[in-house]
Amino acid sequence: MSRHFRTFSLVLSVLSLSALGLSAPAKLTPNTVSGRVVDERGKPVVGVKIIIAPAMFRGTIFTSTDAQGRYQSTELNPATNPYYVTAYKEVKYHDQRYCLRMAGDPEPYQDALNAKAGAVRNFVWRIHGESDMPSSTYGGDTWGGTLAFERVYTDDAHVIDRDATVEVTLVPDGPLIDGSKGTAIARTLPVSKGLGDIPVGYYKVSASLKNADGTKTPLQVGQGSQKEQLGKTTMLLFRGFDSCGHSGTLRQTPIWLARP
Repeated sequence: MSRHFRTFSLVLSVLSLSALGLSAPAKLTPNTVSGRVVDERGKPVVGVKIIIAPAMFRGTIFTSTDAQGRYQSTELNPATNPYYVTAYKEVKYHDQRYCLRMAGDPEPYQDALNAKAGAVRNFVWRIHGESDMPSSTYGGDTWGGTLAFERVYTDDAHVIDRDATVEVTLVPDGPLIDGSKGTAIARTLPVSKGLGDIPVGYYKVSASLKNADGTKTPLQVGQGSQKEQLGKTTMLLFRGFDSCGHSGTLRQTPIWLARP
Protein backbone atom coordinates (compact mmCIF):
# COMPACT_ATOMS: atom_id res chain seq x y z
CA MET A 1 0.00 0.00 0.00
CA SER A 2 1.45 3.38 -1.02
CA ARG A 3 1.95 6.26 1.40
CA HIS A 4 -0.50 8.39 -0.65
CA PHE A 5 -3.21 5.73 -0.47
CA ARG A 6 -2.79 5.37 3.31
CA THR A 7 -3.11 9.15 3.70
CA PHE A 8 -6.22 9.21 1.50
CA SER A 9 -7.81 6.37 3.53
CA LEU A 10 -7.13 8.23 6.77
CA VAL A 11 -8.78 11.39 5.41
CA LEU A 12 -11.84 9.40 4.36
CA SER A 13 -12.09 7.85 7.83
CA VAL A 14 -11.98 11.25 9.54
CA LEU A 15 -14.58 12.66 7.13
CA SER A 16 -16.95 9.74 7.74
CA LEU A 17 -16.69 10.24 11.50
CA SER A 18 -17.33 13.97 11.16
CA ALA A 19 -20.46 13.35 9.10
CA LEU A 20 -22.08 11.66 12.10
CA GLY A 21 -20.83 14.17 14.61
CA LEU A 22 -18.07 11.82 15.75
CA SER A 23 -14.45 12.85 15.87
CA ALA A 24 -11.28 10.86 15.48
CA PRO A 25 -10.24 9.66 18.95
CA ALA A 26 -7.41 11.30 20.85
CA LYS A 27 -4.57 9.16 22.17
CA LEU A 28 -6.08 5.89 23.39
CA THR A 29 -5.74 4.80 27.00
CA PRO A 30 -4.51 1.20 27.28
CA ASN A 31 -7.00 -1.30 28.73
CA THR A 32 -10.00 0.96 28.24
CA VAL A 33 -12.75 1.32 25.72
CA SER A 34 -14.26 4.68 24.88
CA GLY A 35 -16.53 6.18 22.28
CA ARG A 36 -19.46 8.40 21.51
CA VAL A 37 -23.18 7.95 20.84
CA VAL A 38 -25.09 10.26 18.49
CA ASP A 39 -28.53 10.15 16.92
CA GLU A 40 -29.30 10.06 13.20
CA ARG A 41 -28.91 13.87 13.02
CA GLY A 42 -25.43 13.69 14.54
CA LYS A 43 -26.54 15.11 17.90
CA PRO A 44 -24.98 13.63 21.07
CA VAL A 45 -27.16 11.26 23.09
CA VAL A 46 -26.78 11.67 26.85
CA GLY A 47 -27.42 8.94 29.40
CA VAL A 48 -26.89 5.94 27.14
CA LYS A 49 -26.17 2.84 29.21
CA ILE A 50 -22.90 1.22 28.09
CA ILE A 51 -22.34 -2.43 29.01
CA ILE A 52 -18.81 -3.84 28.72
CA ALA A 53 -18.58 -7.59 29.30
CA PRO A 54 -15.70 -10.08 28.92
CA ALA A 55 -16.37 -12.69 26.28
CA MET A 56 -15.20 -15.65 28.40
CA PHE A 57 -15.21 -14.42 32.00
CA ARG A 58 -17.40 -12.68 34.55
CA GLY A 59 -16.99 -9.05 35.50
CA THR A 60 -19.42 -6.85 33.55
CA ILE A 61 -18.71 -3.11 33.73
CA PHE A 62 -21.29 -0.36 33.31
CA THR A 63 -20.87 3.27 32.37
CA SER A 64 -22.94 5.91 30.55
CA THR A 65 -22.55 8.78 28.10
CA ASP A 66 -22.16 12.39 29.21
CA ALA A 67 -23.77 15.54 27.77
CA GLN A 68 -21.51 15.27 24.71
CA GLY A 69 -22.53 11.66 24.17
CA ARG A 70 -19.07 10.42 25.20
CA TYR A 71 -18.06 7.62 27.53
CA GLN A 72 -14.91 5.92 28.74
CA SER A 73 -14.62 2.75 30.77
CA THR A 74 -12.63 2.29 33.93
CA GLU A 75 -9.42 0.29 33.52
CA LEU A 76 -10.21 -3.19 32.22
CA ASN A 77 -8.43 -6.36 33.22
CA PRO A 78 -6.17 -7.26 30.26
CA ALA A 79 -6.37 -10.93 31.22
CA THR A 80 -10.08 -11.02 30.36
CA ASN A 81 -9.82 -9.80 26.76
CA PRO A 82 -11.68 -9.77 24.43
CA TYR A 83 -14.72 -7.71 25.44
CA TYR A 84 -18.17 -7.11 24.04
CA VAL A 85 -19.67 -3.62 24.21
CA THR A 86 -23.39 -2.90 23.91
CA ALA A 87 -25.30 0.35 24.33
CA TYR A 88 -28.93 1.04 25.29
CA LYS A 89 -31.02 4.18 25.61
CA GLU A 90 -33.84 4.04 28.16
CA VAL A 91 -36.76 6.21 27.09
CA LYS A 92 -40.21 6.95 28.49
CA TYR A 93 -42.37 7.78 25.49
CA HIS A 94 -46.13 8.41 25.79
CA ASP A 95 -46.17 6.66 29.18
CA GLN A 96 -44.50 3.57 27.77
CA ARG A 97 -40.98 2.56 28.78
CA TYR A 98 -38.48 1.43 26.16
CA CYS A 99 -34.91 0.22 26.36
CA LEU A 100 -33.63 0.75 22.83
CA ARG A 101 -30.45 -0.89 21.59
CA MET A 102 -28.02 1.42 19.84
CA ALA A 103 -26.40 0.48 16.53
CA GLY A 104 -22.66 -0.14 16.48
CA ASP A 105 -20.95 2.27 14.10
CA PRO A 106 -19.22 1.14 12.02
CA GLU A 107 -18.64 -2.19 13.77
CA PRO A 108 -21.70 -4.40 14.45
CA TYR A 109 -22.36 -4.71 18.16
CA GLN A 110 -21.68 -8.48 17.96
CA ASP A 111 -17.97 -7.92 17.23
CA ALA A 112 -15.64 -8.44 20.21
CA LEU A 113 -12.67 -6.12 20.75
CA ASN A 114 -9.28 -6.29 22.43
CA ALA A 115 -8.79 -3.32 24.75
CA LYS A 116 -5.11 -3.92 25.48
CA ALA A 117 -3.92 -0.91 23.47
CA GLY A 118 -7.13 1.02 24.08
CA ALA A 119 -10.20 0.64 21.89
CA VAL A 120 -12.98 2.78 20.46
CA ARG A 121 -16.57 1.68 19.97
CA ASN A 122 -19.04 4.29 18.71
CA PHE A 123 -22.81 3.93 18.42
CA VAL A 124 -25.72 5.59 16.64
CA TRP A 125 -29.33 5.78 17.82
CA ARG A 126 -31.20 4.65 14.72
CA ILE A 127 -34.98 4.74 14.43
CA HIS A 128 -35.26 3.34 10.91
CA GLY A 129 -33.22 1.46 8.33
CA GLU A 130 -31.87 -2.08 8.09
CA SER A 131 -30.68 -3.42 11.43
CA ASP A 132 -27.73 -5.68 12.24
CA MET A 133 -29.95 -8.63 13.24
CA PRO A 134 -32.40 -10.91 11.40
CA SER A 135 -36.09 -10.70 12.19
CA SER A 136 -37.14 -12.75 15.22
CA THR A 137 -39.37 -12.69 18.30
CA TYR A 138 -36.67 -10.51 19.88
CA GLY A 139 -37.12 -7.75 17.34
CA GLY A 140 -37.17 -7.01 13.65
CA ASP A 141 -34.57 -6.79 10.93
CA THR A 142 -35.06 -3.01 10.81
CA TRP A 143 -34.56 -0.26 13.39
CA GLY A 144 -38.01 1.05 12.53
CA GLY A 145 -41.29 -0.39 13.77
CA THR A 146 -43.21 -3.15 12.00
CA LEU A 147 -47.00 -3.43 11.66
CA ALA A 148 -48.77 -6.74 11.18
CA PHE A 149 -52.31 -6.52 9.81
CA GLU A 150 -54.79 -8.76 11.59
CA ARG A 151 -58.34 -9.37 10.32
CA VAL A 152 -61.35 -9.16 12.60
CA TYR A 153 -63.46 -12.31 12.26
CA THR A 154 -67.07 -11.24 12.83
CA ASP A 155 -69.00 -12.35 9.77
CA ASP A 156 -68.30 -12.75 6.07
CA ALA A 157 -69.46 -9.21 5.36
CA HIS A 158 -66.69 -7.74 7.52
CA VAL A 159 -63.76 -10.07 6.84
CA ILE A 160 -60.99 -8.76 4.60
CA ASP A 161 -59.26 -11.18 2.23
CA ARG A 162 -55.55 -11.62 2.99
CA ASP A 163 -54.72 -10.96 -0.65
CA ALA A 164 -56.66 -7.68 -0.64
CA THR A 165 -54.80 -4.41 -1.12
CA VAL A 166 -55.06 -1.68 1.50
CA GLU A 167 -53.88 1.89 1.66
CA VAL A 168 -52.55 2.75 5.11
CA THR A 169 -51.88 6.28 6.34
CA LEU A 170 -49.87 7.15 9.45
CA VAL A 171 -49.80 10.74 10.70
CA PRO A 172 -47.31 11.50 13.51
CA ASP A 173 -48.72 13.04 16.68
CA GLY A 174 -45.82 15.07 18.09
CA PRO A 175 -42.07 14.38 17.88
CA LEU A 176 -40.67 10.93 17.12
CA ILE A 177 -39.07 8.90 19.90
CA ASP A 178 -35.65 10.56 19.43
CA GLY A 179 -37.14 14.06 19.46
CA SER A 180 -36.96 14.54 15.69
CA LYS A 181 -39.89 15.70 13.57
CA GLY A 182 -41.83 13.00 11.77
CA THR A 183 -43.68 13.12 8.46
CA ALA A 184 -46.92 11.52 7.29
CA ILE A 185 -46.56 8.08 5.72
CA ALA A 186 -48.91 6.57 3.11
CA ARG A 187 -48.32 3.05 1.80
CA THR A 188 -50.33 0.71 -0.45
CA LEU A 189 -49.70 -3.00 0.07
CA PRO A 190 -51.32 -6.43 0.49
CA VAL A 191 -52.87 -7.22 3.87
CA SER A 192 -50.67 -10.32 4.15
CA LYS A 193 -47.44 -8.34 3.79
CA GLY A 194 -47.67 -5.93 6.71
CA LEU A 195 -45.76 -2.68 6.93
CA GLY A 196 -42.14 -2.44 8.05
CA ASP A 197 -39.41 0.06 8.99
CA ILE A 198 -41.61 2.91 10.21
CA PRO A 199 -39.60 5.61 12.02
CA VAL A 200 -40.52 5.08 15.66
CA GLY A 201 -43.16 7.53 16.80
CA TYR A 202 -46.76 7.94 17.95
CA TYR A 203 -49.11 7.86 14.94
CA LYS A 204 -52.76 8.24 14.06
CA VAL A 205 -53.53 5.35 11.71
CA SER A 206 -56.29 5.01 9.12
CA ALA A 207 -56.79 2.50 6.32
CA SER A 208 -58.86 1.99 3.17
CA LEU A 209 -59.55 -1.07 1.05
CA LYS A 210 -58.63 -0.59 -2.60
CA ASN A 211 -61.36 -2.15 -4.74
CA ALA A 212 -60.92 -3.70 -8.18
CA ASP A 213 -62.87 -0.84 -9.79
CA GLY A 214 -60.44 1.74 -8.40
CA THR A 215 -62.69 2.97 -5.60
CA LYS A 216 -61.75 2.90 -1.92
CA THR A 217 -63.67 1.61 1.08
CA PRO A 218 -62.67 3.15 4.44
CA LEU A 219 -61.89 0.40 6.95
CA GLN A 220 -62.31 0.08 10.69
CA VAL A 221 -58.95 -0.05 12.47
CA GLY A 222 -57.98 -0.75 16.06
CA GLN A 223 -55.57 -2.13 18.64
CA GLY A 224 -57.74 -5.18 19.31
CA SER A 225 -60.27 -7.50 17.69
CA GLN A 226 -63.30 -6.42 19.72
CA LYS A 227 -65.88 -4.26 17.97
CA GLU A 228 -65.61 -1.51 20.60
CA GLN A 229 -61.87 -1.31 19.95
CA LEU A 230 -62.37 -0.40 16.29
CA GLY A 231 -62.90 3.02 14.74
CA LYS A 232 -62.13 5.18 11.73
CA THR A 233 -58.68 5.79 13.19
CA THR A 234 -56.51 4.36 15.96
CA MET A 235 -53.45 5.64 17.79
CA LEU A 236 -50.35 3.53 17.29
CA LEU A 237 -47.58 3.04 19.85
CA PHE A 238 -45.01 0.44 18.88
CA ARG A 239 -44.25 -2.52 21.10
CA GLY A 240 -40.69 -2.70 22.36
CA PHE A 241 -38.56 -3.98 25.23
CA ASP A 242 -38.74 -2.36 28.67
CA SER A 243 -35.51 -3.93 29.96
CA CYS A 244 -31.96 -3.70 28.61
CA GLY A 245 -29.59 -6.47 27.53
CA HIS A 246 -31.63 -7.76 24.58
CA SER A 247 -30.35 -8.16 21.02
CA GLY A 248 -33.50 -7.00 19.26
CA THR A 249 -34.99 -3.75 18.00
CA LEU A 250 -38.79 -3.55 18.36
CA ARG A 251 -41.49 -6.19 18.61
CA GLN A 252 -44.01 -6.58 15.82
CA THR A 253 -47.13 -4.49 16.53
CA PRO A 254 -50.56 -5.72 15.34
CA ILE A 255 -53.25 -3.49 13.82
CA TRP A 256 -56.72 -4.99 13.41
CA LEU A 257 -58.71 -4.32 10.24
CA ALA A 258 -62.39 -4.86 9.42
CA ARG A 259 -64.91 -3.74 6.85
CA PRO A 260 -67.35 -1.13 8.23
